[in-house]
Amino acid sequence: MKKKTLGKGKKILIVEDDSLLAKVLSESFLIEKFRVVMVNNGLDAAKAVKTFLPDIILLDLIIPGLDGFAVLKQLKSDAKTKNIPVAVISNLSDVGDVKSTKALGADEYFIKANTEMDKIVKYVKNKLKV
Repeated sequence: MKKKTLGKGKKILIVEDDSLLAKVLSESFLIEKFRVVMVNNGLDAAKAVKTFLPDIILLDLIIPGLDGFAVLKQLKSDAKTKNIPVAVISNLSDVGDVKSTKALGADEYFIKANTEMDKIVKYVKNKLKV
């Protein structure tokens, strides 16, 4: 598990196996004074949520270990984590995938190829009222 922290801002967990995208996401939120933890697989995501207790989670769906669907299902079935907002960031653009994640409790769905970083940062800041 790779940890980066800065300041005393809101906590964000980034679950992304694409190291370049994870770095860009992380840097974008560090600039905004968020405390950031990055993991690259579903098993580490489950552990990080319990130890870090993020204010919001950015979750890729196609990741090693547990996939994003399984991680989301676990999060939303646990009383301690069910209220943590989850924004999915994926290249899966099928309407069925979007509907499935929303049915599992995802708050938002961003398609990587069609979404600028600023839009994700703005969504997170608005969601957390920062």
